Amino acid sequence: MGEANSTTPVKIFALGGLGEIGLNLMVLECAGHGIVIDCGVMFPEDRLLGNGVYVPDFSELTQSRVPIDAVVLTHAHEDHIGALRYLLQKFEVPVYGTAITLAFVRRRLEEAGLSGAMKDLIAIEPRHSFAIGPFNIEPLRVTHSTPDSVALAIRTPAGTIVHSGDFKIDDAPVDGVNFDTEAFVQLGEEGVALLLSDSTNVERVGRSGSESSLKPILRELISRTTNRFFLSAFSSHIHRIRQVAEVSREVGRRVVPLGRRMAESVRLGLETGQLSFAPGMFVEPEEADFIEPRKLTFLASGSQGEPFSALAKLAMDNHPRVHVESGDMVVLSSRFIPGNERNIHTLVNQLYKLGAEVVYDAIAPVHVSGHASRDELAEMIQMVRPRYFVPIHGEYRHLSRHVGLAIENGIPERNCFLMEDGDSLVLNGAEAHRSRKAHSGRVLMEGGEIEDISLIGERRTLARDGTVIAVVAISASTGSIVGGPDIFSRGFVSGNGTSIHLRRGREEVMNRIAAIPRPYHPDDPRIKDEVVRTLRHYFIRNVDKRPFIIAHVMEVP
Repeated sequence: MGEANSTTPVKIFALGGLGEIGLNLMVLECAGHGIVIDCGVMFPEDRLLGNGVYVPDFSELTQSRVPIDAVVLTHAHEDHIGALRYLLQKFEVPVYGTAITLAFVRRRLEEAGLSGAMKDLIAIEPRHSFAIGPFNIEPLRVTHSTPDSVALAIRTPAGTIVHSGDFKIDDAPVDGVNFDTEAFVQLGEEGVALLLSDSTNVERVGRSGSESSLKPILRELISRTTNRFFLSAFSSHIHRIRQVAEVSREVGRRVVPLGRRMAESVRLGLETGQLSFAPGMFVEPEEADFIEPRKLTFLASGSQGEPFSALAKLAMDNHPRVHVESGDMVVLSSRFIPGNERNIHTLVNQLYKLGAEVVYDAIAPVHVSGHASRDELAEMIQMVRPRYFVPIHGEYRHLSRHVGLAIENGIPERNCFLMEDGDSLVLNGAEAHRSRKAHSGRVLMEGGEIEDISLIGERRTLARDGTVIAVVAISASTGSIVGGPDIFSRGFVSGNGTSIHLRRGREEVMNRIAAIPRPYHPDDPRIKDEVVRTLRHYFIRNVDKRPFIIAHVMEVP
């Protein structure tokens, strides 16, 4: 390894998070050393197509000549820590994070059977610097929707790099731990070479509301509920859970977590002191059977309409222990993430049919974002005053608008770099320039196994256009077709073999196969290819559908 000096360059690239919401993974390389900042997952847009998750493609890291020395985490959300278990199966490296973040990581590693990796979990604290190779890293307190979130001030031979993590500037945080404005201002005075800043809410004007502003609203809703009160939010939102529990305690209600992830978050909150309540405040669903409904508050996972979540089971009235009824109130305390609206609206309709009053953000202000809006993003730029700027954590439109905001706040356009996954930036003293593109992509993990990412596309095609199966039988002795093509369908057209389109498709296939020189052989790919190609063209032209077509050629005596 070469020794770093003031002219040693730093290379920065992302394997996720630049061009999408989620999948966050940033890499910094310098003087033969590398660090990974965050390692998150992304969920497929339609959860009905499977329970898998996307993780970053790590091949750029496994094939690199620069070793990874460590992983540094900014906070405990799944889009920042969810893929760590897969990375640690390839790299035995220490993981740095705050106490709450590591508590969530520890549970994920236990679930994955990676208890051996837990010996390398190293707790960090705001304003306490630590060194990894040529990187001197100082965590800085930020406010976000999960406790113990930090930004990172990374001092390198090429200058100081600030990675914002996910943040907002909350002047009245629930836990009383404020955004460290003083530290960011001081960094600006010292000089910052590069700011990497969260772009999620750049389209929202003004400032994001304070998390504590929800408490009076929750108090009013819980107080006027005559029966059971249900609230659904992201299970990692400890501050939201805390406020619901505090108001429930005020009005004499016990709190019941529903769903594995929600119960786990409550346990972690109690263990780490983030949920400081007397024993008995939180009760198991079995215990709730013996408590009056008007004295119960339920915390349900599944605020995005996930099909197998606790909220989905409640809405479909098939939860094993709890049933929604007239007089209950259900609050969806989260943003409807684009792509999930249809599933969520279905649940809302079902809950209304069961007699519940349903409240969500379009009806009452029952959610505030954990991400900075435009005024806060501008404030971050003004505090840090970086020479160079790269927007992170967002789709392309978010990144583009964030570049525009940076220019409005005094950063020269030539010093702003709009990067996507795989794009590389080299920082070298007073200069910054683009470099070789790194390989990036997504891998689908389902059931603990790596699956081809095209699997989701195949399922989407099956759900939208159905499937068609064509079977052809070839005589082993004569090499001629003795059966078929027989065509069957599922989810495409009704009537196996009786549909006019299946009959006409069969006729076209027979005509095209007849043009292939005989004798036929079942291993000849031309027959299978011709069946698929002919049927695909016919169905697109005449039915305007693209079913998933499977051709099976078999040999018979």
